[in-house]
Amino acid sequence: MTPFEKKIIDAFISRHLTSSRTAAVSPNAEKTGENRIIRLRSISIFPGFDAARPDEKESYLDAAEALERKGLLSLNWEKRGVGERLKTLTCGNIEKLFEESGRKDPGAEVEKIKLMLVDKIPALEKMLLNQAASKEDAILFLNYLAQYANSAEIRRGMDLKAAEDLVRLMEYFIRQEKWDGLSTRALSILLYSDSKRLEQILELAGTLLSVIRKNGHPALSLSFPERSFPETMLSGKIIFEYAHNKCDPKPPLVNADGLILGFPLSSVLKIRKLKTISRKVKPKVLTIENKETFYILGESSDHGYDCCLYTSGYPNQAVAAMIKLLAAAGFYFYHAGDLDPDGILILQNIRDIAEKPVVPLRMDAAVFDRYLPFARPLNKEMLRQTARIRDDTKAIPGLADLIRRIEETSRGVEQEVIDYRG
Repeated sequence: MTPFEKKIIDAFISRHLTSSRTAAVSPNAEKTGENRIIRLRSISIFPGFDAARPDEKESYLDAAEALERKGLLSLNWEKRGVGERLKTLTCGNIEKLFEESGRKDPGAEVEKIKLMLVDKIPALEKMLLNQAASKEDAILFLNYLAQYANSAEIRRGMDLKAAEDLVRLMEYFIRQEKWDGLSTRALSILLYSDSKRLEQILELAGTLLSVIRKNGHPALSLSFPERSFPETMLSGKIIFEYAHNKCDPKPPLVNADGLILGFPLSSVLKIRKLKTISRKVKPKVLTIENKETFYILGESSDHGYDCCLYTSGYPNQAVAAMIKLLAAAGFYFYHAGDLDPDGILILQNIRDIAEKPVVPLRMDAAVFDRYLPFARPLNKEMLRQTARIRDDTKAIPGLADLIRRIEETSRGVEQEVIDYRG
């Protein structure tokens, strides 16, 4: 295929995709895959034709005529003579152009996916007869895809093979009581003999699930396994009480020595409430952005805080769950982080999760100026983050002046260089 043949084919495919495109999977989405005549003006394909060199003009016209001889296009010439100047190029079968280019026609691929799902879903419905009602969400999910899939899914990577692999995943889900028992990569090998394939399918499925929910489909409780293991660390003399179960009561976890303890999300979610061993009326928690500073302050007992919580930058699910437990237990929040836009936004995020005031520690203009000689430069993208800092956050004492100094200097101070003693 010559460069000009590719250019012409790409122009038609682009027009086809643009005219049939819908922003997302939706009950009102436009049906795709139907053959229709597409006519393009030659000037839209090669706008610089008139000023081009003779050899370029010849190559372009030769390419158009070659595609016509293959039965892919029909050409309409200017009246002044065949072989001189093309007026329009017309395609009556876009599928042939896709075949010529080695690409898949989204419309045709969508129809193949729908036919496959219509064939597979009845067998999966029979499997549901002796399964929990919650498994019905898997069928609702596939039925939605069968009914409303369009070329938007193809652009996301949902071709026929991916849809078949998704059905295999749903079949496994219906047969099993839960996803637990295998790592994501082990499950991928079991299902696809490929340790990476499941990650690709889960990404496609997760995107589709969010689109389905956004488009008003009955709420789906369906969730997919993730290769994500959010965790946090907390230190302090704290008592952790677990959800009460009369049949299997769990004794509380008492951190009598105030050690640094690690908590994955699954463990945090099992905690019913927490409290200080001293039963302090107004306990204080210091949330800390970076690991090195957390280990220094978390292992110290003379900083004046009842516990320290490691946020690892922006709070993940485990950090957020622990923040909510601390807020429910009546803790007063303080935060130590980087003196840059992201550091302030992390404080703002913690405030939103806790739904309580958060007092910054050593996050002000005076500390910034003290460590300015050791600051790092911030690029324009980093500085633009200040636009996300809300007025209510800027109103916290010290932060408005800190933001001003950051913008004036285009510098940021990393938390690890700050002396928190005294």
